[in-house]
Amino acid sequence: MKSAYLALAAAGVLALGVTGCSKDRKAEADTGTAKAVVTTDAPPSAVPDAQLQQQAQQAATASSTPVDGSGPVATTTALPPPAPAKKK
Repeated sequence: MKSAYLALAAAGVLALGVTGCSKDRKAEADTGTAKAVVTTDAPPSAVPDAQLQQQAQQAATASSTPVDGSGPVATTTALPPPAPAKKK
């Protein structure tokens, strides 16, 4: 498991080093069911690498969420209306 983290970290450092040479920067994320690539030509002072990576992760997560109703459904139960106040 540690080797997977080390390989991922090494790939990330290599990708950042390679993208630092060009004007465009990109970040990639993979959720297992969806992949996303986010690119920008904004300087790192305007869009930090961490923010770029976060946007890629959010895009991949949003892409892997089912929109056809086949996924889990959150339901709530409506409460009955309050009983009318009794007159004295």
